[in-house]
This record gives sequence, structure tokens and C-alpha cells, in this order.
Amino acid sequence: MPERNFHEPLSRPGITLIELAVGIAVAAVVGLVSAGLFKAAIKTYNYTYRETNALSGARKAFDGSGSRSGIIWTGRTAASVQSLSSSSLALIPPDKSTATFFVSNLNLYQLRLGAQTLQGPAISSASFSYYNLDAAGRVMVATSPASATFVTALLKMTGSGANNKTYVSFSGAQLRNHP
Repeated sequence: MPERNFHEPLSRPGITLIELAVGIAVAAVVGLVSAGLFKAAIKTYNYTYRETNALSGARKAFDGSGSRSGIIWTGRTAASVQSLSSSSLALIPPDKSTATFFVSNLNLYQLRLGAQTLQGPAISSASFSYYNLDAAGRVMVATSPASATFVTALLKMTGSGANNKTYVSFSGAQLRNHP
């Protein structure tokens, strides 16, 4: 029987058990890192999606959508403020109808000419304030809605998902058609 030198490579192709174990270990590390990155990407996407939906709803409530005018547009064109409470705002647009904005069942609605329309979904609260200018040109809190020349709105939106994060959006409008 011929003697074999163990330092010479074998003539048969293949891998050793050690090479196989190292390859599996490297593949496992790459898989774990990839899974962590994929999980972080999904979490970031979901967060951004919820935030975008909430802020998009606020923008539609403020500016309106299509033929529906929002709080700010109605406020800019309004002749006066009819009434104001901490959660509702009634404006008198140029056509002399009353446009009332209010929150009900986590939605912001507009009531105008007897028709109630959804202004923005997932809005948990709305706060309105009104102001006017004094003789020196300083902004002062208005003492009556009829004297208001500037209206502000603060909307709180509740995001969807497991954590239901609250988003806040603030805007205001000068009453252009105020006498």
C-alpha cells in the first residue's frame, strides 16, 4: 500500500466540514443583518404612512379639497364670524349663508346650507380663536366674534396603528371681506 502524504491536497473536488460551517455562519450573520434592516424599513414606512395620512387630513380640513372649501379658505373669504366656541366655528361667507365647522366622532365636519360634509378624518379636537387689531395696529384677542378680523385653528389628529400618535397642526386666516 502506498504511503500518502497528508499535506498534499486531495485529488477529489469538494469542501471540508470546516469550510461548510464557516459558510453557514457567514450566511446566518448576513441573514440577521438583512432581517434587521428590513424590519426597520417596514417600521419607518408605517410611521411615515400614518403621519402623512394625518397631516394630509389636516391640510384638507384647512384648505379644502376639490369644490369643498376648508376652514382657512372659508375664513379668508368670510365677511364675519358669527359664533365661536372652543370646538366650533361659525363663519358668514359672502353669500350670507352660515358655514359651521365642528368636531364629532373623531371627524371634522362643515355644516352649510343644511348639508353636513366631512372636512377631515381622524381629527380628535379643534380649537378656534379670533383676534382683531387695535387702533395702534397690535393684534388683540377679540371680545366678540363680530369684530374678529383674524381667525386661528388648531387641529389635533390621531394617527392610526398600534401607538395612535397625536399630531398637531395650526393655521390662521385674515378675514379679507371683513367690513
